[in-house]
Amino acid sequence: MRKQVVAAAQAMLNGRLSFLVGSRKLAALRHEAGISVDDADFMVLVGIDSETDELPLGAVRVHWDVAALTRLQPEIDEAERWAAKVGVDACTS
Repeated sequence: MRKQVVAAAQAMLNGRLSFLVGSRKLAALRHEAGISVDDADFMVLVGIDSETDELPLGAVRVHWDVAALTRLQPEIDEAERWAAKVGVDACTS
């Protein structure tokens, strides 16, 4: 599990994985990887996940109306910029 955590964080830093999608993935892996609930870096990633959990990302987008996705895209783009800004140090660590 820890290798998956490192791989996801590196993919986020290299631009191969969105910070929003990556934060969701890492938040989900936290317990399986044995990460402490008060780990400061993971708290940042869990916070990103929590603040953006209403946004349609990944596979769920196929179930959404195209017009609704179009309306939400500016919000998703802004959230991605924010997540990258606040998440970069956590992923580096």
